[in-house]
Amino acid sequence: MTTFNEAELNTFKLSQIAAIYNQYASITGDKPVAKFRDKPTAVKRTLAIQEIATPYSNVEPEVEPEVEPEVEPEVKPEVKPAAKKASSKGNSKTNMEANVIIAKERNNKEGSIGESIFAAVVMFNNPTVKDLVDHVVGTYNKPRSNVPVTAGFVVSTVRFFVKEGTLKFS
Repeated sequence: MTTFNEAELNTFKLSQIAAIYNQYASITGDKPVAKFRDKPTAVKRTLAIQEIATPYSNVEPEVEPEVEPEVEPEVKPEVKPAAKKASSKGNSKTNMEANVIIAKERNNKEGSIGESIFAAVVMFNNPTVKDLVDHVVGTYNKPRSNVPVTAGFVVSTVRFFVKEGTLKFS
């Protein structure tokens, strides 16, 4: 039966040390172990039972434990998504150079984005979508949160009014 020194046993996993211990326990008649709590205890007890069993052993163990190198898991650096920049491009489905005109009057709530958009169309007299977006983004904040609106939100709202029929592109 192969014997191991302390340094060799320290290279094995706890489950492998338990397998070695149990091979010696079968020779000495000691109770086998399911697992060890920690490596120092496993090594100490295996060395002790090995000394007892070696003189009585003329048989090679059935299974030699495989030595597997301990590989530390690869740590990948955390990749943070790039911050989005405010864009005046608008929605890719919307021609930002198209002029906007009022197709029919609309009752907008006071302080709403609709009121701000319709007022800008009247003030600029048929502005382009880009001019309209730039003006509303620079002057309008959401009423409850006082957060500025984004260009995409304004373009989506303009597209809603066009679909609704109150604004149209010319």
